[in-house]
Amino acid sequence: MIISSESIKLNFYEEPKFVIGNSKKIEQNLITFYKFFDLKTIDVEVGFASRQEIKKINSKFRDINKETNVLSFPNETLETFSNQCNGEIIFCIQVIEEEAKKYQKEIIDHFLHLLFHSLLHLIGYMHEQERDAILMEEKEITFLSKIGINNPYL
Repeated sequence: MIISSESIKLNFYEEPKFVIGNSKKIEQNLITFYKFFDLKTIDVEVGFASRQEIKKINSKFRDINKETNVLSFPNETLETFSNQCNGEIIFCIQVIEEEAKKYQKEIIDHFLHLLFHSLLHLIGYMHEQERDAILMEEKEITFLSKIGINNPYL
């Protein structure tokens, strides 16, 4: 699946059925994200990995030997925030489905939260330091409320 316009391009590879079934919702919210954060471009490759694959990737690139829901890789190291959103995102749908069930969230809402969380990483937001985490969460919560998704941290 490809979401593409003049300034926005997301290539999805081997996406699950619920992503395909919600392509219009994803596209509309992506446009809202683009405008909300005043971005110049979005050019992102989106893939999906198994539990074993995501664990291996997480170990290789982050030295964390466990499964995770999503990993994001900006095309370049950012020292500050950027108006260009470029990179790769890899989701583990099995982990996302488990989390959605555990926290009683709609799968598409949880997926969108993680997609936009990852896109924030690609424009320079991080959460290693507490003050950075607070700023990123504030941006995330504000944006998600704009698209009708409740605060995911409650």
